[in-house]
Amino acid sequence: MHKLLSSLATLAAIILMTTSAHAKTLADYLPDDVTYDPSVPKPADVLGYEVGEWHVRHDQLVRYMEVLAEHSDRFQIEYTGRTHEQRPLLLLTVTAPENFANLDELREQHTALADPQRKGDPETAPLVLYMGYSIHGDEPSGSNSSLLYAYYLAAAQGEKIEQLLKDTIILLDPSLNPDGLARFAQWANQHKSQNLVADPQHREHVQGTPRGRVNHYWFDLNRDWLLLQHPESRARIANFQKWRPNVLTDFHEMGTNSTFFFQPGIPTRRNPNTPEENVELTAKLAEYHAAKLDEDGRLYFTEEAFDDFYVGKGSTYPDVQGAIGILFEQASSRGHAQDSINGLVEFPFTIQNQFDTSLTTMFGAHENKQLFLDYQQRFFDAAYSAAKKADFSGYVVGDNSDPARLHEMLNILHQHGIRAYALERDIEVGGTNYAAGSSYYVPLEQEQYTLIRAIFTTDKSFRDNTFYDVSGWTLPMAFNVPFNTFKGRRINTSDTAWTPATESTSPELPADAYAYAFEWHNYFSPRALQNLLEADIHVRQADKSFSALTTTGEVAFDPGTVVVTRAYQSKPWAEVQAQLGTIAAANNLEVSAITSGLTPKGIDIGSGNMRPVEKVSVMMLVGNGANMYEGGEAWYYLDRHVDVPVSMIDTDRFGRIDLSRYTHIVMVDGSYYNLDKGDADRLRRWVRNGGVVIGQQGGSRWLAENDVLAAKFIEDEVFEEKFDTTNLRYDDMDSFYGKRRVAGAIFGVELDTSHPLSFGFPRTQLPVFKDSLNAMETPEQPFLSVAKYLAEPLLSGYAAKENREVLAGKTAVLAHRLGRGRVVAFSDDVNFRAFFYGSAKLLSNAIYLAPAIRPSANPSEDAAAAAEAAAEAAH
Repeated sequence: MHKLLSSLATLAAIILMTTSAHAKTLADYLPDDVTYDPSVPKPADVLGYEVGEWHVRHDQLVRYMEVLAEHSDRFQIEYTGRTHEQRPLLLLTVTAPENFANLDELREQHTALADPQRKGDPETAPLVLYMGYSIHGDEPSGSNSSLLYAYYLAAAQGEKIEQLLKDTIILLDPSLNPDGLARFAQWANQHKSQNLVADPQHREHVQGTPRGRVNHYWFDLNRDWLLLQHPESRARIANFQKWRPNVLTDFHEMGTNSTFFFQPGIPTRRNPNTPEENVELTAKLAEYHAAKLDEDGRLYFTEEAFDDFYVGKGSTYPDVQGAIGILFEQASSRGHAQDSINGLVEFPFTIQNQFDTSLTTMFGAHENKQLFLDYQQRFFDAAYSAAKKADFSGYVVGDNSDPARLHEMLNILHQHGIRAYALERDIEVGGTNYAAGSSYYVPLEQEQYTLIRAIFTTDKSFRDNTFYDVSGWTLPMAFNVPFNTFKGRRINTSDTAWTPATESTSPELPADAYAYAFEWHNYFSPRALQNLLEADIHVRQADKSFSALTTTGEVAFDPGTVVVTRAYQSKPWAEVQAQLGTIAAANNLEVSAITSGLTPKGIDIGSGNMRPVEKVSVMMLVGNGANMYEGGEAWYYLDRHVDVPVSMIDTDRFGRIDLSRYTHIVMVDGSYYNLDKGDADRLRRWVRNGGVVIGQQGGSRWLAENDVLAAKFIEDEVFEEKFDTTNLRYDDMDSFYGKRRVAGAIFGVELDTSHPLSFGFPRTQLPVFKDSLNAMETPEQPFLSVAKYLAEPLLSGYAAKENREVLAGKTAVLAHRLGRGRVVAFSDDVNFRAFFYGSAKLLSNAIYLAPAIRPSANPSEDAAAAAEAAAEAAH
């Protein structure tokens, strides 16, 4: 019995040691070269556990920062916004207590360095650091390390830290992606065992969709620094532009089998607008990181991974604005502990590396304070000088077809501190007419010269053609807004720069109108149509052009025009008018009051080509086999820009759901590997009975492979055969396969603007984003192709000549009838990262204008339908 008790006691001790070995105390994490104020609350005092023992939830993280702000006179807390899920966005300003009395003055001293007109003094200006953590929520070591970093800033005592705080303003952003962090913390914590499971196949390490990497709408926020489509990004950039920091940190995680990475990265893959001195200063800080990691015997690498090219990433955005952006990548435990080729990777270990390099960044920058401040001032001085020497003076942008797209693009420029001035006279540049009232001038000679050049770039040739992310993002192309460089000396513009307009008021609609109409050109016209349908207002849509008599005279209307008639309304006309006025104001639409159903030209208001619009019910397949990012983009567009509720159905439930509830099904990019022949047959029957299926990239391929879409995609072998593989050496492998890809470029397509899917598009040429080799052979049968790639399709970014030759003239958008239903296929992502406003309307057109698509994939069916229509007309 005694031996049994002894054995049990030994076993209990072993179990206790096993579980407790994974927890580190605060003292284990902290450096011992300073003392710590005992009155400052420790993380465990608020969390109830040691840092790294559990994954911190966002609400716990916020609470700890609030407690520190309450207890430390070095801290000032600010709530800068809220996420889509209404979590608060925090920014903590940390500095010496006496600096808060004149914080605005210190900010002015610092930001003057970024404005050559203000002649700032780098000798007296404070150093500003923006310390940001875990923009990917399932890379949590960053945000968890921010607990330690915040405690250190509040509690550390001694000449070293106190001198630093006197000279420095630290902006601490502990969670760049609160919704993703909360989602992942819940996942990791709910699967944690008392005995940690390090098996990489364990459920704790294999997340479902959506992963914690993304925000509420499944977007990668580290691609949104430039695009500003989400509240997290807008709040962050507002603070960046307010303070113009010298250094910005971007803490990430990578694969579990790796070690630790910090910049500088691959020398040939930096943005061409990034100065060489930026790389040198990054390398200067790298010496501090290396020294600390060497001291602790930690493995790391630099200069052989991760590019710094796309200016919309956190580590690159600062580089074109006189700051140093630094990417850190820690091998991830992706949970509490995970086996790797390097041994066991435990969560506290990953936190330690991120915390240590937070300190080396801070102290390294402070020791070289003068270098960073001098560099910042010289960067902007050099930018002004380059602007004066440039072979053109600025960019002219404008589009009188749609104020919404233009407004949204100008708003992005405004948030980045870029000034645009309204033209006061019409001007012709490069063969394009830019009208006063709908065109703007962006002069190069302003502080953000370098960022302007990066935003408007149309480069197609690069010294390294291997891209980790996109190679082209030209903003006016994404918004389908014409632009040109302006080389003249004088241009008539307003004296004040563009700023966002206040909300418009409801238009006065004449009460005795026969009908009301608004064009389909406006980006938000589909949302207005959806709002009308949700309000149970009878709406019709023109499938052909017409002119109508209105209260302001004869007005010409293009196909796609939305018409609200007095006829067929189920509610009083005055109520319809009031609701229409409110909807028009909310969507910034110009509404015409039609006085007669008899039109001077084109179809009459009662024509069969003035089609009644039915309510839509949209379903989208998500989950296994579907691309999470593209699913999020489609959800975001339909939800936020069109006000359409989207039913998201997991692919593994497709065979069990009631398809009759839906009018439209969206299939974004994906393999859809878990849909079988029975699922394909079921979908095909649903379409034949009147449903509309919309495919995008891989979704379109699946529809073609399963005989739903009558299209043939270009086979991989066609592209492969274009590339010469003779005389290749082993070390050519990366560049060869980099050349084979289309890694995010902007291509041009030629639209058939008479096709219903092209209604509302102002020009025949449309820029689209291309990140794959997807393209359809142009069918022999006419009327099916909606858009084809241009003969020279590349507009911006990199695509190899061999790939361009194959893609030229191929079909990018195709649509046809199938039974009583419709099939629409896109070769590309029409709503890439939510900022491709120019092509996004293709998706809403596929929803609302699908009934107007007449040709089938069978010519005999079309001929029979045409004969039947002719016979009907002969009556």
